[in-house]
Amino acid sequence: MKKTYSKEVEKLFFYGETNISEPWPNYVVELSLKRVHINELIELIINSDLSKATSGFTIKDFAPRHAWRALGQLKAIVAIKTLLDALIDEKNEEAFDYRVELPYVFLLIGDKSIIELELFLKNEKIEWNYKLIIFETLVKFAIQKPIHKELIINISNDLIIKYNREPYFISYILNALFKIEPVNSEIVKEVIHEEKYDFTVINKSELIEFIKKSKMYD
Repeated sequence: MKKTYSKEVEKLFFYGETNISEPWPNYVVELSLKRVHINELIELIINSDLSKATSGFTIKDFAPRHAWRALGQLKAIVAIKTLLDALIDEKNEEAFDYRVELPYVFLLIGDKSIIELELFLKNEKIEWNYKLIIFETLVKFAIQKPIHKELIINISNDLIIKYNREPYFISYILNALFKIEPVNSEIVKEVIHEEKYDFTVINKSELIEFIKKSKMYD
């Protein structure tokens, strides 16, 4: 475990508490972080218990939260695997704020994240609750840049086919997908027509709107 960091990265341990409801500081400007610091920031993530970054046992425990945000601002493509591994790391099972902020980190890193996120979704060893976080991230990419919409819908089709006996999971996929209006997806229409979703989870107003816009029963 690394015990010492460069003076720029070391500042993260004393930078203070932060809140998911507040705007992120510009770490690149305020702490003079540069691409040369990316490997140290990655190491900080690997060596930390991100669950503590949620509850903030001490000021120093917020350092990894600052680090993952900084990796996003530095557009650290090489950090993508580490960030995904941290998501499913058992020691981070209570890292709730990490799960909330991770999609925005990937959005900052940019479009080159998409390939890695898609591979994550295809990994059969990963539980679907983690896959849902990543799928919702991909939907955010499609909202940000509609050019990605068709790809994300195709990815959702694969997930729906694979998890066709998991109505709970499919419902969350549909809820995210409704945000980009997949009105031409025959697979989505089929799932809805055959009611392969969970009525307690599905966003009913969005469901009704989708049925109207897709003209399923016209």
